[in-house]
Amino acid sequence: MNAGCVLVSGASGLVGRAACERFVTLGWQTIGISRRRPVQPVQGVTYVSLDLQDALACRDTIDRSPPITHLVYAAVNETPGDLVKSWFDPAHAGRNGRMFANILDSLLDQQQGLKHAILIHGGKAYAPHHEGHLPVPLRESLPRPDFDDFYFRQEDHLWTRTNKSELTWTVLRAMIIVGGSRDSNLNGLLAICVMAALRREAGLDLPLPAMAHKNAVLEMTDVNLLADGIAWAAEAPEARNRIFNITNGDVFTWRDLWPVIASEMGLSVGTPVRYSVRAEIRARAETWGELVRRHGLDVPEDPDEYLGESAALSDFALAADRNVITSNIAIRQAGFHTFIDTAESVIGWIRRWRTEGLLPPR
Repeated sequence: MNAGCVLVSGASGLVGRAACERFVTLGWQTIGISRRRPVQPVQGVTYVSLDLQDALACRDTIDRSPPITHLVYAAVNETPGDLVKSWFDPAHAGRNGRMFANILDSLLDQQQGLKHAILIHGGKAYAPHHEGHLPVPLRESLPRPDFDDFYFRQEDHLWTRTNKSELTWTVLRAMIIVGGSRDSNLNGLLAICVMAALRREAGLDLPLPAMAHKNAVLEMTDVNLLADGIAWAAEAPEARNRIFNITNGDVFTWRDLWPVIASEMGLSVGTPVRYSVRAEIRARAETWGELVRRHGLDVPEDPDEYLGESAALSDFALAADRNVITSNIAIRQAGFHTFIDTAESVIGWIRRWRTEGLLPPR
């Protein structure tokens, strides 16, 4: 690989951290930007604290940076306490659209060497959070849904700038991303595992949420597989100026995956009942603090501080009432062939989190 200098925005998040790890491993000069320096930084990454909402700060940061050849944009600024509702808020779309514009414009206006930009988006691009029919499979060639979203604001600004430069781009659309470290505040699987640990401590089982009993067929994307896709897109000519779905390569239902999660967390599966992951965790917040202290876990004692909006994301994912299945044909035909079994991915991350002190021992 012809290593260059990559700027990873959202470097403290789930996707940004994985991308940083991959580029460092491949020998790239890697700069990570985020509002907060990661608690668990990746060795070999140069971190810069930056608020992407501050256009002047973005320009100043780029002025002081070495020549950057690639941009990976994985940053998102969610609205605390009202995750899903904010997805319908034009202010949310505008804020995240401006953040991307601030850093992209700084790179193009202050430097001359940016070659390729990679945007990390998700299934919201197909409107599963809106009512209406969802085609099976969801293809990248489908017409853009008729609603405002920061994904589309970012894409439109990117295409406006590339029309006036030689910059190329790739958009990767991942579904239900799993993995990551303690720094991410959007980690749905980790929130489910925290809830499971709390129920186990209380001597309870792990019932399938009644809202997940509808058996919708869904997909996941292991964050390390996504990092592989990002690194591939940075270099592959076939990835230039394309949008790609990227998932593990198989499908799952919560009903069938739930026993896998429960077993790995040392619990039996209970009778389906209606409940909220966020409410379950908050009701046992003091117990979480006790578990952290007893086992010396490397995480905050306050579960809200630890998880951010992760539990709200879990509740949204578990409530899926329609099949949400993307086609991965385009990215396969373009040359990216990495895949992973979803159940094995889930088990692997739970075991890794226990080893790293993010979950109590089984």
